[in-house]
Amino acid sequence: MDKYSIKIASVPDKEKLVAEIWYNNKMIAEISNENKAFEIQFYLEKFEILNYDLFVSALNEAKEKLN
Repeated sequence: MDKYSIKIASVPDKEKLVAEIWYNNKMIAEISNENKAFEIQFYLEKFEILNYDLFVSALNEAKEKLN
């Protein structure tokens, strides 16, 4: 996951911490667990093709960090 990084953050519109998924130094998604279910919000500026396996690995790592 050399191009991906996960950052745990406190954001003003959520009570719980979130996991930000960064790709090439740009935040592309945020995972939260506000309503007892994990939710993902995407922040893509344009159509982007991501490697499925690497993205799923990043999602799993982000979820684990929130547990």
